[in-house]
Amino acid sequence: MKMFLDANFLIYLNTGEQRAWSFFESLVPDNILYTDALVLDETLYISKKKYGVRYTDTADFIKGVILASTKILRIGEEELAYAMRLLHTLDPSDAIHIAVMIRNKEKAIVSENKRLDAIKTIKRIWLQ
Repeated sequence: MKMFLDANFLIYLNTGEQRAWSFFESLVPDNILYTDALVLDETLYISKKKYGVRYTDTADFIKGVILASTKILRIGEEELAYAMRLLHTLDPSDAIHIAVMIRNKEKAIVSENKRLDAIKTIKRIWLQ
């Protein structure tokens, strides 16, 4: 299954949350994982601001873990135009992620963000 990884999930991984790691390890062998550059930016920023994780440590996590198992999808003009149509339902960054997913025929997102449940064509998956 193709799955998009949201920033909140990557932040839990980056801060060493064991349930997140167990879930991630179960995803890697049997799924195709995706994210976008905006998720990586959010991961860097929030890991530092909220949890005090140095940018260099998060960058190492992204290079060593995320880029080794996850494809980075592009955010272009078409994705941004599509995201603008979702702003009545979602915050801007969430709208961009969903637009990227839809343009790439993604159907599942690993995220704790319940607001994403408003998009009926996307299945939100969270830690088990």
